[in-house]
Amino acid sequence: MGCFNMLASGSLYVFALYASSFTSRLGYSQTQTSMIGIIGDIGLYGVGPVSGFMADRLGPQPTSFVAALLLGLGYCLLSIGYSRGLDNVAQGQPPTHFLLMALFLFLAGMGSSASYMAAFTSLTKNFKSARGIALGIPVSFFGLSAAVLTLLAQGFFMMSTPSSDDDGLKPKAGKQQELDTIRFLLFLGMSGGLINALSVFGLNIWPKPVEEDENENASEDNQTITPSLSQHSVEAQENTPLLRDETLTETLADAAGPAQNQYKPYEVQSISGKAFFLDRDAQSFFVVMLCLAGTGLMIINSISAMVDSVAAKEQATDDVASIRAKHVAFISLSSYTGRILAGLGSDVAIHRYGFQRIVVLPIATACMGLAQLVGMFAPLHWLYLCSVLTGLAYGGFFGVAGIIVAELWGEETCGQNWGWLSWGSAIGGLLFNLIFGVVMDAARPVVDGETQTCEGHGCFRWALVVSFSACAFSCALSVVMGERQKRKAALAR
Repeated sequence: MGCFNMLASGSLYVFALYASSFTSRLGYSQTQTSMIGIIGDIGLYGVGPVSGFMADRLGPQPTSFVAALLLGLGYCLLSIGYSRGLDNVAQGQPPTHFLLMALFLFLAGMGSSASYMAAFTSLTKNFKSARGIALGIPVSFFGLSAAVLTLLAQGFFMMSTPSSDDDGLKPKAGKQQELDTIRFLLFLGMSGGLINALSVFGLNIWPKPVEEDENENASEDNQTITPSLSQHSVEAQENTPLLRDETLTETLADAAGPAQNQYKPYEVQSISGKAFFLDRDAQSFFVVMLCLAGTGLMIINSISAMVDSVAAKEQATDDVASIRAKHVAFISLSSYTGRILAGLGSDVAIHRYGFQRIVVLPIATACMGLAQLVGMFAPLHWLYLCSVLTGLAYGGFFGVAGIIVAELWGEETCGQNWGWLSWGSAIGGLLFNLIFGVVMDAARPVVDGETQTCEGHGCFRWALVVSFSACAFSCALSVVMGERQKRKAALAR
């Protein structure tokens, strides 16, 4: 069920699919549309401390129940708000206020956060070894969600509309395909609610085996750093799980071959609250997350606007709605791939070469910076590379970020700590999406008091210059953080 929870929690990443309809059908500005996406992201990441605390203290099942209610309510209200907005526009009245639409997406974002934390906490506390692959595969479904939903949207939620040159493109005869936003939003609400309702009965935390308890008690006096590890004792539906973390460790060891640098794990003491906030590495991690995740969310939410601007400049005759959908799918699929590669690759690097998992961070930030460079200049048919690199970097980072939090600051409080760090994503998304919206609105030409469509890379290039600078800074910061952790590990062993 954890994989399905991850699929449900990634639904906000298809915002770009219907964001263009907010602009073209409801008449919102790019800044207003960006604000709706930003506030949805704040719901996903900003309430992370609350949903993480809930998952740590109450367990994954009550958290999934809350997620079911919020996802169903948020998306259904968003669909109703969009429908009424269309009716108002048709009657010459103002559409549904964009802040009200943002509130509805915020509710859906909170539901996505609860759905993610329910699965994440369950997986983290059930698997202690080989976490890269044990969490990497389920968490990768979070990145795959947008691709799955895009395919469903293309297959079942498209409608024919008269072609026009609203996007600044050449008019074409016949009809074009456009997303049926009303029905699609209803589908997101009902499917996300149903998945989490089923997870109330399917997500559990397995009790620790008796022999594992005895081994931990026997070795307690010999540990370099006193651990503070505890599990919520929840009655499991099966006495023995089908897959334990020991099996994964042995499998990875066999796959990696003989170790050149024997990896020696060490236990850490779980910290939270003030001790966590004052930790230098936690502060550095927060800044890296703000820059990288904020940049990624900017591209994810604004890729449709980038496609529209570049296509208008090149006077593309292709179906722009189809191009937008492909970009969303490419971001999702590459994010899925990045999470798998980062999780599995970091496990192999640890057990074979003695590296630390944190080595993934500078690689991900460098990849995200490269995506910004491509986005500044790439023509329409090369703009896909920007989406692919963004997905790889974003997925690679989040494929190991939660695991790093559990390994550096303890698994007992990993949900709470991960929730607080998620504020970095929320603030970063707010900052960079606002920058993109302001830059793009400022670049729109005004003729006779009417705002016109902006064409070309100049509409958004300066926003990407800012995000590239942030990626370069976070790359350097993650290298420093990695070196500091390397010294700490050497002293602890």
